[in-house]
Amino acid sequence: MSELAAVDPAGATTRYLLVRDRPLRIVTTSAEAGGLVSETFCPPGMLGVTETSHASEPDLTVVDLTRDPAEIHELLHEVAATAVRGEYELTRHYRLPRFDGDACTVFTLQDVNSDEVAALIRTEGRITLVRPRSGLGDRWLTRIIRDVATRIAKAEGSLILHSSAFVHDGGAYLVIGDSGAGKSTTAIALARLLPSSGWMGNDRMHLDQRGSGYQVTACPLPLAINKGSLDVMGVTDFGSWPVRAGFPPPESDWDRFQGEDKLKLSSQEVSRYLGVRVVPDAPLAGVILPRVDLTAGYSLEPATLDHAAEVMKRNCFSLDDNLYGEDWLNVPVRRRAAPPSIDAFLEHLTKLPVLRCCVGSAGDVAKLADEFQGAVRK
Repeated sequence: MSELAAVDPAGATTRYLLVRDRPLRIVTTSAEAGGLVSETFCPPGMLGVTETSHASEPDLTVVDLTRDPAEIHELLHEVAATAVRGEYELTRHYRLPRFDGDACTVFTLQDVNSDEVAALIRTEGRITLVRPRSGLGDRWLTRIIRDVATRIAKAEGSLILHSSAFVHDGGAYLVIGDSGAGKSTTAIALARLLPSSGWMGNDRMHLDQRGSGYQVTACPLPLAINKGSLDVMGVTDFGSWPVRAGFPPPESDWDRFQGEDKLKLSSQEVSRYLGVRVVPDAPLAGVILPRVDLTAGYSLEPATLDHAAEVMKRNCFSLDDNLYGEDWLNVPVRRRAAPPSIDAFLEHLTKLPVLRCCVGSAGDVAKLADEFQGAVRK
């Protein structure tokens, strides 16, 4: 245990990341895991993560080790015999065993949808992943980096909204709404159709006050989209895409418009297959509150401040992000600040275009792209 938690593995690749100017040292023997990190935080700046050549005193070192499943179970069995057993919240409302010892704490890692087990050893300034060599195991390194970056952003005062976003003429437009409202569809569709545009990201955006405005930074979660949304955008060639995550299985409901099973595309795959530029951050320029409905008529109109406030207060993750549980990694933070209040953010929005729309077909999306440009120029 002590050797695993203190010694870098032979033949490992070492790289350095800056997370909102906090240096992280990443060590892995897995080309697949390293490649997934590169693909996830691409382009540089996603979640404030960029690569740097060297950091002499990193705030945190993350070591990624691959072992046979039997060895991982043996490690957890041995530590359970000598340490104090407890629980921790890996993600919201999902608890797993932890073992607190004199020199380290060991956490059981298990995805909610899998029986595969990994372990994480936490010591001062160092996190050691011990996990199987598998597609699921490769994702733990990226997940830990994303968790660290999110917790630093939250601690430093980022306002986090349940939102997709796209860029038009250099400005970021948040697409905010409840689950199923059509955030991803609206954002990616407009990114494809508008000139001087780009896609920022899916599901949550981080906003930081910069002078008199806000800077929007994308969180690099996969774009999760179903066939109905691709149909609305007029995309028909998806069958030939060799996507990393694979297509939902035949028994899934991803071919339904409101299906829960979705195709997941990384930022690079969004750029490659949907033909859009991906932008990691941009100054806030406006907000759209979408509704994608196959049975309703098309509309685009200014949103009332009361309606915008109602939607945003339901979709603010600054205090209680449903993707993250407790800070079990003890992420080191040098400075802390409270996020802007929703009321302060809404007051700022009175200076910007705040629109609501309803679309239900590829023709509606094309009309939205055309009318949106006129609406934001007013």
